[in-house]
Amino acid sequence: MRTGILHIGDELLTGDIDPYPKEIIAMIRGKGSNLDLLEVLGDNEDDIVKGFQHAQALGIEVLIVTGGLGPTLDDVTREALARYLEADLVVDEGAERALQEALSRWHGRSETLNDIQRRMARVPRGTKALRNITGAACGVEGTREGMTVFLLPGFPNEMVPMFREHILPRIRESGDVELKLQVWQGESILEPLFQEVVSAHRVRIASLPSTRWREEGNKVILKGPQKEVEEARSHFLRLLEKLPQDVSSR
Repeated sequence: MRTGILHIGDELLTGDIDPYPKEIIAMIRGKGSNLDLLEVLGDNEDDIVKGFQHAQALGIEVLIVTGGLGPTLDDVTREALARYLEADLVVDEGAERALQEALSRWHGRSETLNDIQRRMARVPRGTKALRNITGAACGVEGTREGMTVFLLPGFPNEMVPMFREHILPRIRESGDVELKLQVWQGESILEPLFQEVVSAHRVRIASLPSTRWREEGNKVILKGPQKEVEEARSHFLRLLEKLPQDVSSR
């Protein structure tokens, strides 16, 4: 399953906030699935629509979008999804009731929603409103051409519980495994070996070099089906053994 994440918010582009949801990524990887797209965009409706289109072009099957679901004018993620799905925005009755209950609970009195607050209960026509477990604004689930888009709030205390309830059960295991190796060779020496291994086995190779590779080694990660990874590992180690012992240039 190809999975992607889009984070929406001008505040995420200032450098003051870590925009990457490490907990969500860990849960996805914990199910044996990989993340194929991770992107941060500002609060620009046109850019967000293009982000949806980009994910679609990459073959993303589950796209998780966070942020931009509040009641103010800079919260335009719902509008972008509506444009992408070619649907108009409508107030979901169930989301409206849940929103009113949440606000009444927080304020300690019965609340009558105004038009600004009601924006948080809107969804594109034909999509599903997702219950916000800890907050006010509802999430959204919609599908186009094989890609399911989930809109979640940007606050981690709302985003993470909603991801765990509504999305995590839908993430399928890829069946792939990762195998990590530590090698004491520079990348320029390793690259021909990488090319030979990937041409012979159905695996991907990630090279994670260190500036202190002579002392600490470089990390190499093999990814793919279990049998292919094991065979690729043996192949790679045989190639390493054939290298001259005095090879140490980068």
